[in-house]
Amino acid sequence: YTGYDPTGPSLHIGHGITLLKLRQFQDLGHKIIMLIGDFTGMIGDPTDKTSARQKLTREEVLENAKEYAKQASAVLNFEGDNPVEVKYNSEWFLKMNFADVLDFSSNFTVQRMMERDMFKKRVEDEKPIYVHEFMYPMMQGYDSVAMDVDGEVGGNDQTFNMLTGRTLMKSLKNKEKFVISGKLLADDSGKKMGKTEGNMVALSDSPEDMFGKVMQWTDRMIVSGFEL
Repeated sequence: YTGYDPTGPSLHIGHGITLLKLRQFQDLGHKIIMLIGDFTGMIGDPTDKTSARQKLTREEVLENAKEYAKQASAVLNFEGDNPVEVKYNSEWFLKMNFADVLDFSSNFTVQRMMERDMFKKRVEDEKPIYVHEFMYPMMQGYDSVAMDVDGEVGGNDQTFNMLTGRTLMKSLKNKEKFVISGKLLADDSGKKMGKTEGNMVALSDSPEDMFGKVMQWTDRMIVSGFEL
């Protein structure tokens, strides 16, 4: 599975990397889940963020996610003998009580969370780290438990979060979970192409706009784009 937090109204070409990898697994006969993080999207993944994200309302994330499956269908097969299954993580998180949260969070330490580079950087810069941001990797990890998956595909910026799920699967289900992390599509400054940076090629863009944006890439980005 791969999870997509609806923090913006469109998937982008960077998401295409994980979608293509999922399609390879689908073509080999594996069961694929596209997870919409309608609950985690309200918090926002703190990965690579030097300050806390602006929290979104449930209405905002659901509005953002409206076209995600349709956009992903350009790569994934949602019909036929082995269709992709779409799930929403509010399905399990909205049913949890505080005792449940305390129970699964007891599998982690503050020291473990502080191994994340961006948390270390915030401490050095004397910027706040909010408790709900510490919770995000645990929540992404619990997605794996709730869906009882065998593996997760994501960008290499998600490795910490994906391994958190591996830890929880081992602790709560005594089951191994593999993690596949891929390179990120990045611009020449090293910033990943995405919603936050404002340099994305959205899957909702017209073919003309997509072509125009890609034609502005540097030669080095073109090479990376072909590879990914």
